[in-house]
This record gives sequence, structure tokens and C-alpha cells, in this order.
Amino acid sequence: MHDPVRRVRLKTADPQEAEHFLRQAYVDHTPRLSGDRERFRFNASLTQAGAVGVERIAQSMVLDAETEPHRCVYVVQVLGGRLEMAAGRAELRSGPGDLQLCDPYAPTRVKWDNVRLGIVRIGLREVEQIAAESEGTGAARGRFALSRPVSPERARYWQAVVRHVHHDVLANPEAVGSPLVLAEATRLLATAALATFPRSAAERSRLPAPGRPAPAALRRAMDYIDANAARPIGVQDIARAAGTSPRALQHAFARHCETTPTDYLRGIRLEAAHRELRAADPDSGVTVAGVAARWGFAKAGRFAGRYRARYGVAPSQTLRT
Repeated sequence: MHDPVRRVRLKTADPQEAEHFLRQAYVDHTPRLSGDRERFRFNASLTQAGAVGVERIAQSMVLDAETEPHRCVYVVQVLGGRLEMAAGRAELRSGPGDLQLCDPYAPTRVKWDNVRLGIVRIGLREVEQIAAESEGTGAARGRFALSRPVSPERARYWQAVVRHVHHDVLANPEAVGSPLVLAEATRLLATAALATFPRSAAERSRLPAPGRPAPAALRRAMDYIDANAARPIGVQDIARAAGTSPRALQHAFARHCETTPTDYLRGIRLEAAHRELRAADPDSGVTVAGVAARWGFAKAGRFAGRYRARYGVAPSQTLRT
């Protein structure tokens, strides 16, 4: 069977070869490199099918560039290093674990330093079409800008959709070979982007499930978890605070968030540990095991596995950065 997926890999120590690759793969730009060219390293892997793609880039040295408008929706997660972007009046500075959507309409100033990036692309035309359909208009009312997710819950929803499309569709020759499956995967990614990142039109819902309003009890449960993640709380406590039964609470999380109250709590604690590691001075005596234990992760090895799965790096690397 013909594989409709475009798979590209490049590993080079030649800055000019890397520059040519980036121009061909993304958008025209004028890069300025600084640092030790003798130690320059560039690695990239692209997996693309139709209007969607899941990609990785790693580059040493500092790159400063100005790009033309992308005319494509790019969602970028920083896995290592530092990334700065400016488009229009928006500016973002990101480090390991941060997630952002690039402005597809405006020229963008990009600066990165020894980065590793995970990138998802979706055709702008496909996203705008789905936005127009969801709003019942002939054209999308809102426009994306350079932005972060509207909430941690939406960010987790986005990441779950990306994992599904990457592993279950793009990596599955039978699935990606079906135009119907690929079209549905494109629609799913576009819908997730619209649900996760703000546009100029007002946000109308809080939960990651598009088109399904949050029950009041579920909102209360999520607010309680967000505010009390540092305390030893359990499902009974959460249900009591939400004014519902534990069984009803479990059902609400499964139906609307595709998770459990316990897993949601664990995710909030993992995010808190991530923030603490990023802010910590590694020379102050702070340890990964200590931070993990403070946020309820008794086994450092299991914590490290969850952390790497979420942020793409070991917690010890975040602490040292």
C-alpha cells in the first residue's frame, strides 16, 4: 500500500543546510546565528499527511529571525531551551513545557536558544472552515493571534488529541491511508486548536470538550482541585465541595474530560511541580525527589516518567536549566 505520509529526517552540522531546510519546510525568513558554529547541531523529523503534521526540531546556537506570515496554524511546545516570539502587539517568552500557538496572519520575530521543539501544523483553510461551521457563519468571526492555551485543562485536551493523531493515525498505514480517517483527524486537530487557544471572538465554554457546556458541579470540582491541590484531598472531598456524589463526579469527568478526578488532580500537581522546578535555584539544595514528594509523588521514578511524558524532558534537566 502506498504510504500517503511524508516523512523527512535531517541531521546536520551545516548551518546553511539547516537554514535551507527550515525555509523549505516552513516559511521564508532571514536568520541570524550567534554562538559556536564549530559545535552547531541540527536535528529535525517531520511527519505530514494532507493538511496536518507532527514535527520535532532541535538546534544548538542562538537563532534570531523575522518570518513572513505562516498562513498555517502552528502549535509549538518547548521541550528544551528558550523560545521568544513577537507578532503584532503580542510577545511570548517560553521555556520547557510551555505551549503556544503562532499567529498565522502576521510577520513574526523568532528568537531561540539551544531549543528542542515539538510542532503541530494544521492547514489554515481547514481551521477557518471548521470555525465558520461551528459558528454558523460563512466565514470565521475570530482570528488566532500569538497566544497560550486558555486553561491547563484545554492544554491537556490538546495534547491528548495530538497523541491520538500522531500514534493512531499518522503512524498507522491502514488508518492514514483512508481519506475519511485523515479528514476526521484533521477536523479533530482543528477543533482542538479552536477549543484550546483564544481568538478575537469571545470564548464561550470552559471545558476541553468542544460544543459541550460544563455542568456546574464539574466546574466547582475543577475549581476546588485547582485551589487545593497542595492539600491531601480525595474523591470524597472533591465531590462534597462540588455538591454531588462521588459516582456522579466520576461520570462527569469521564464524559466531559475523558479522565478521572484523581488523574485530573495528579495532572494539576504535576504542573505545580513543573513550575516549582523551573523557578528553583539548583544550588539552593532543592531536589527533584523533594519537589515530587511535596506534590504527592512518593516514587521519584514514577514521577520522572510522568514528567518526561508530559514535558519531553527529565525533571532534573528542568531543575538545572
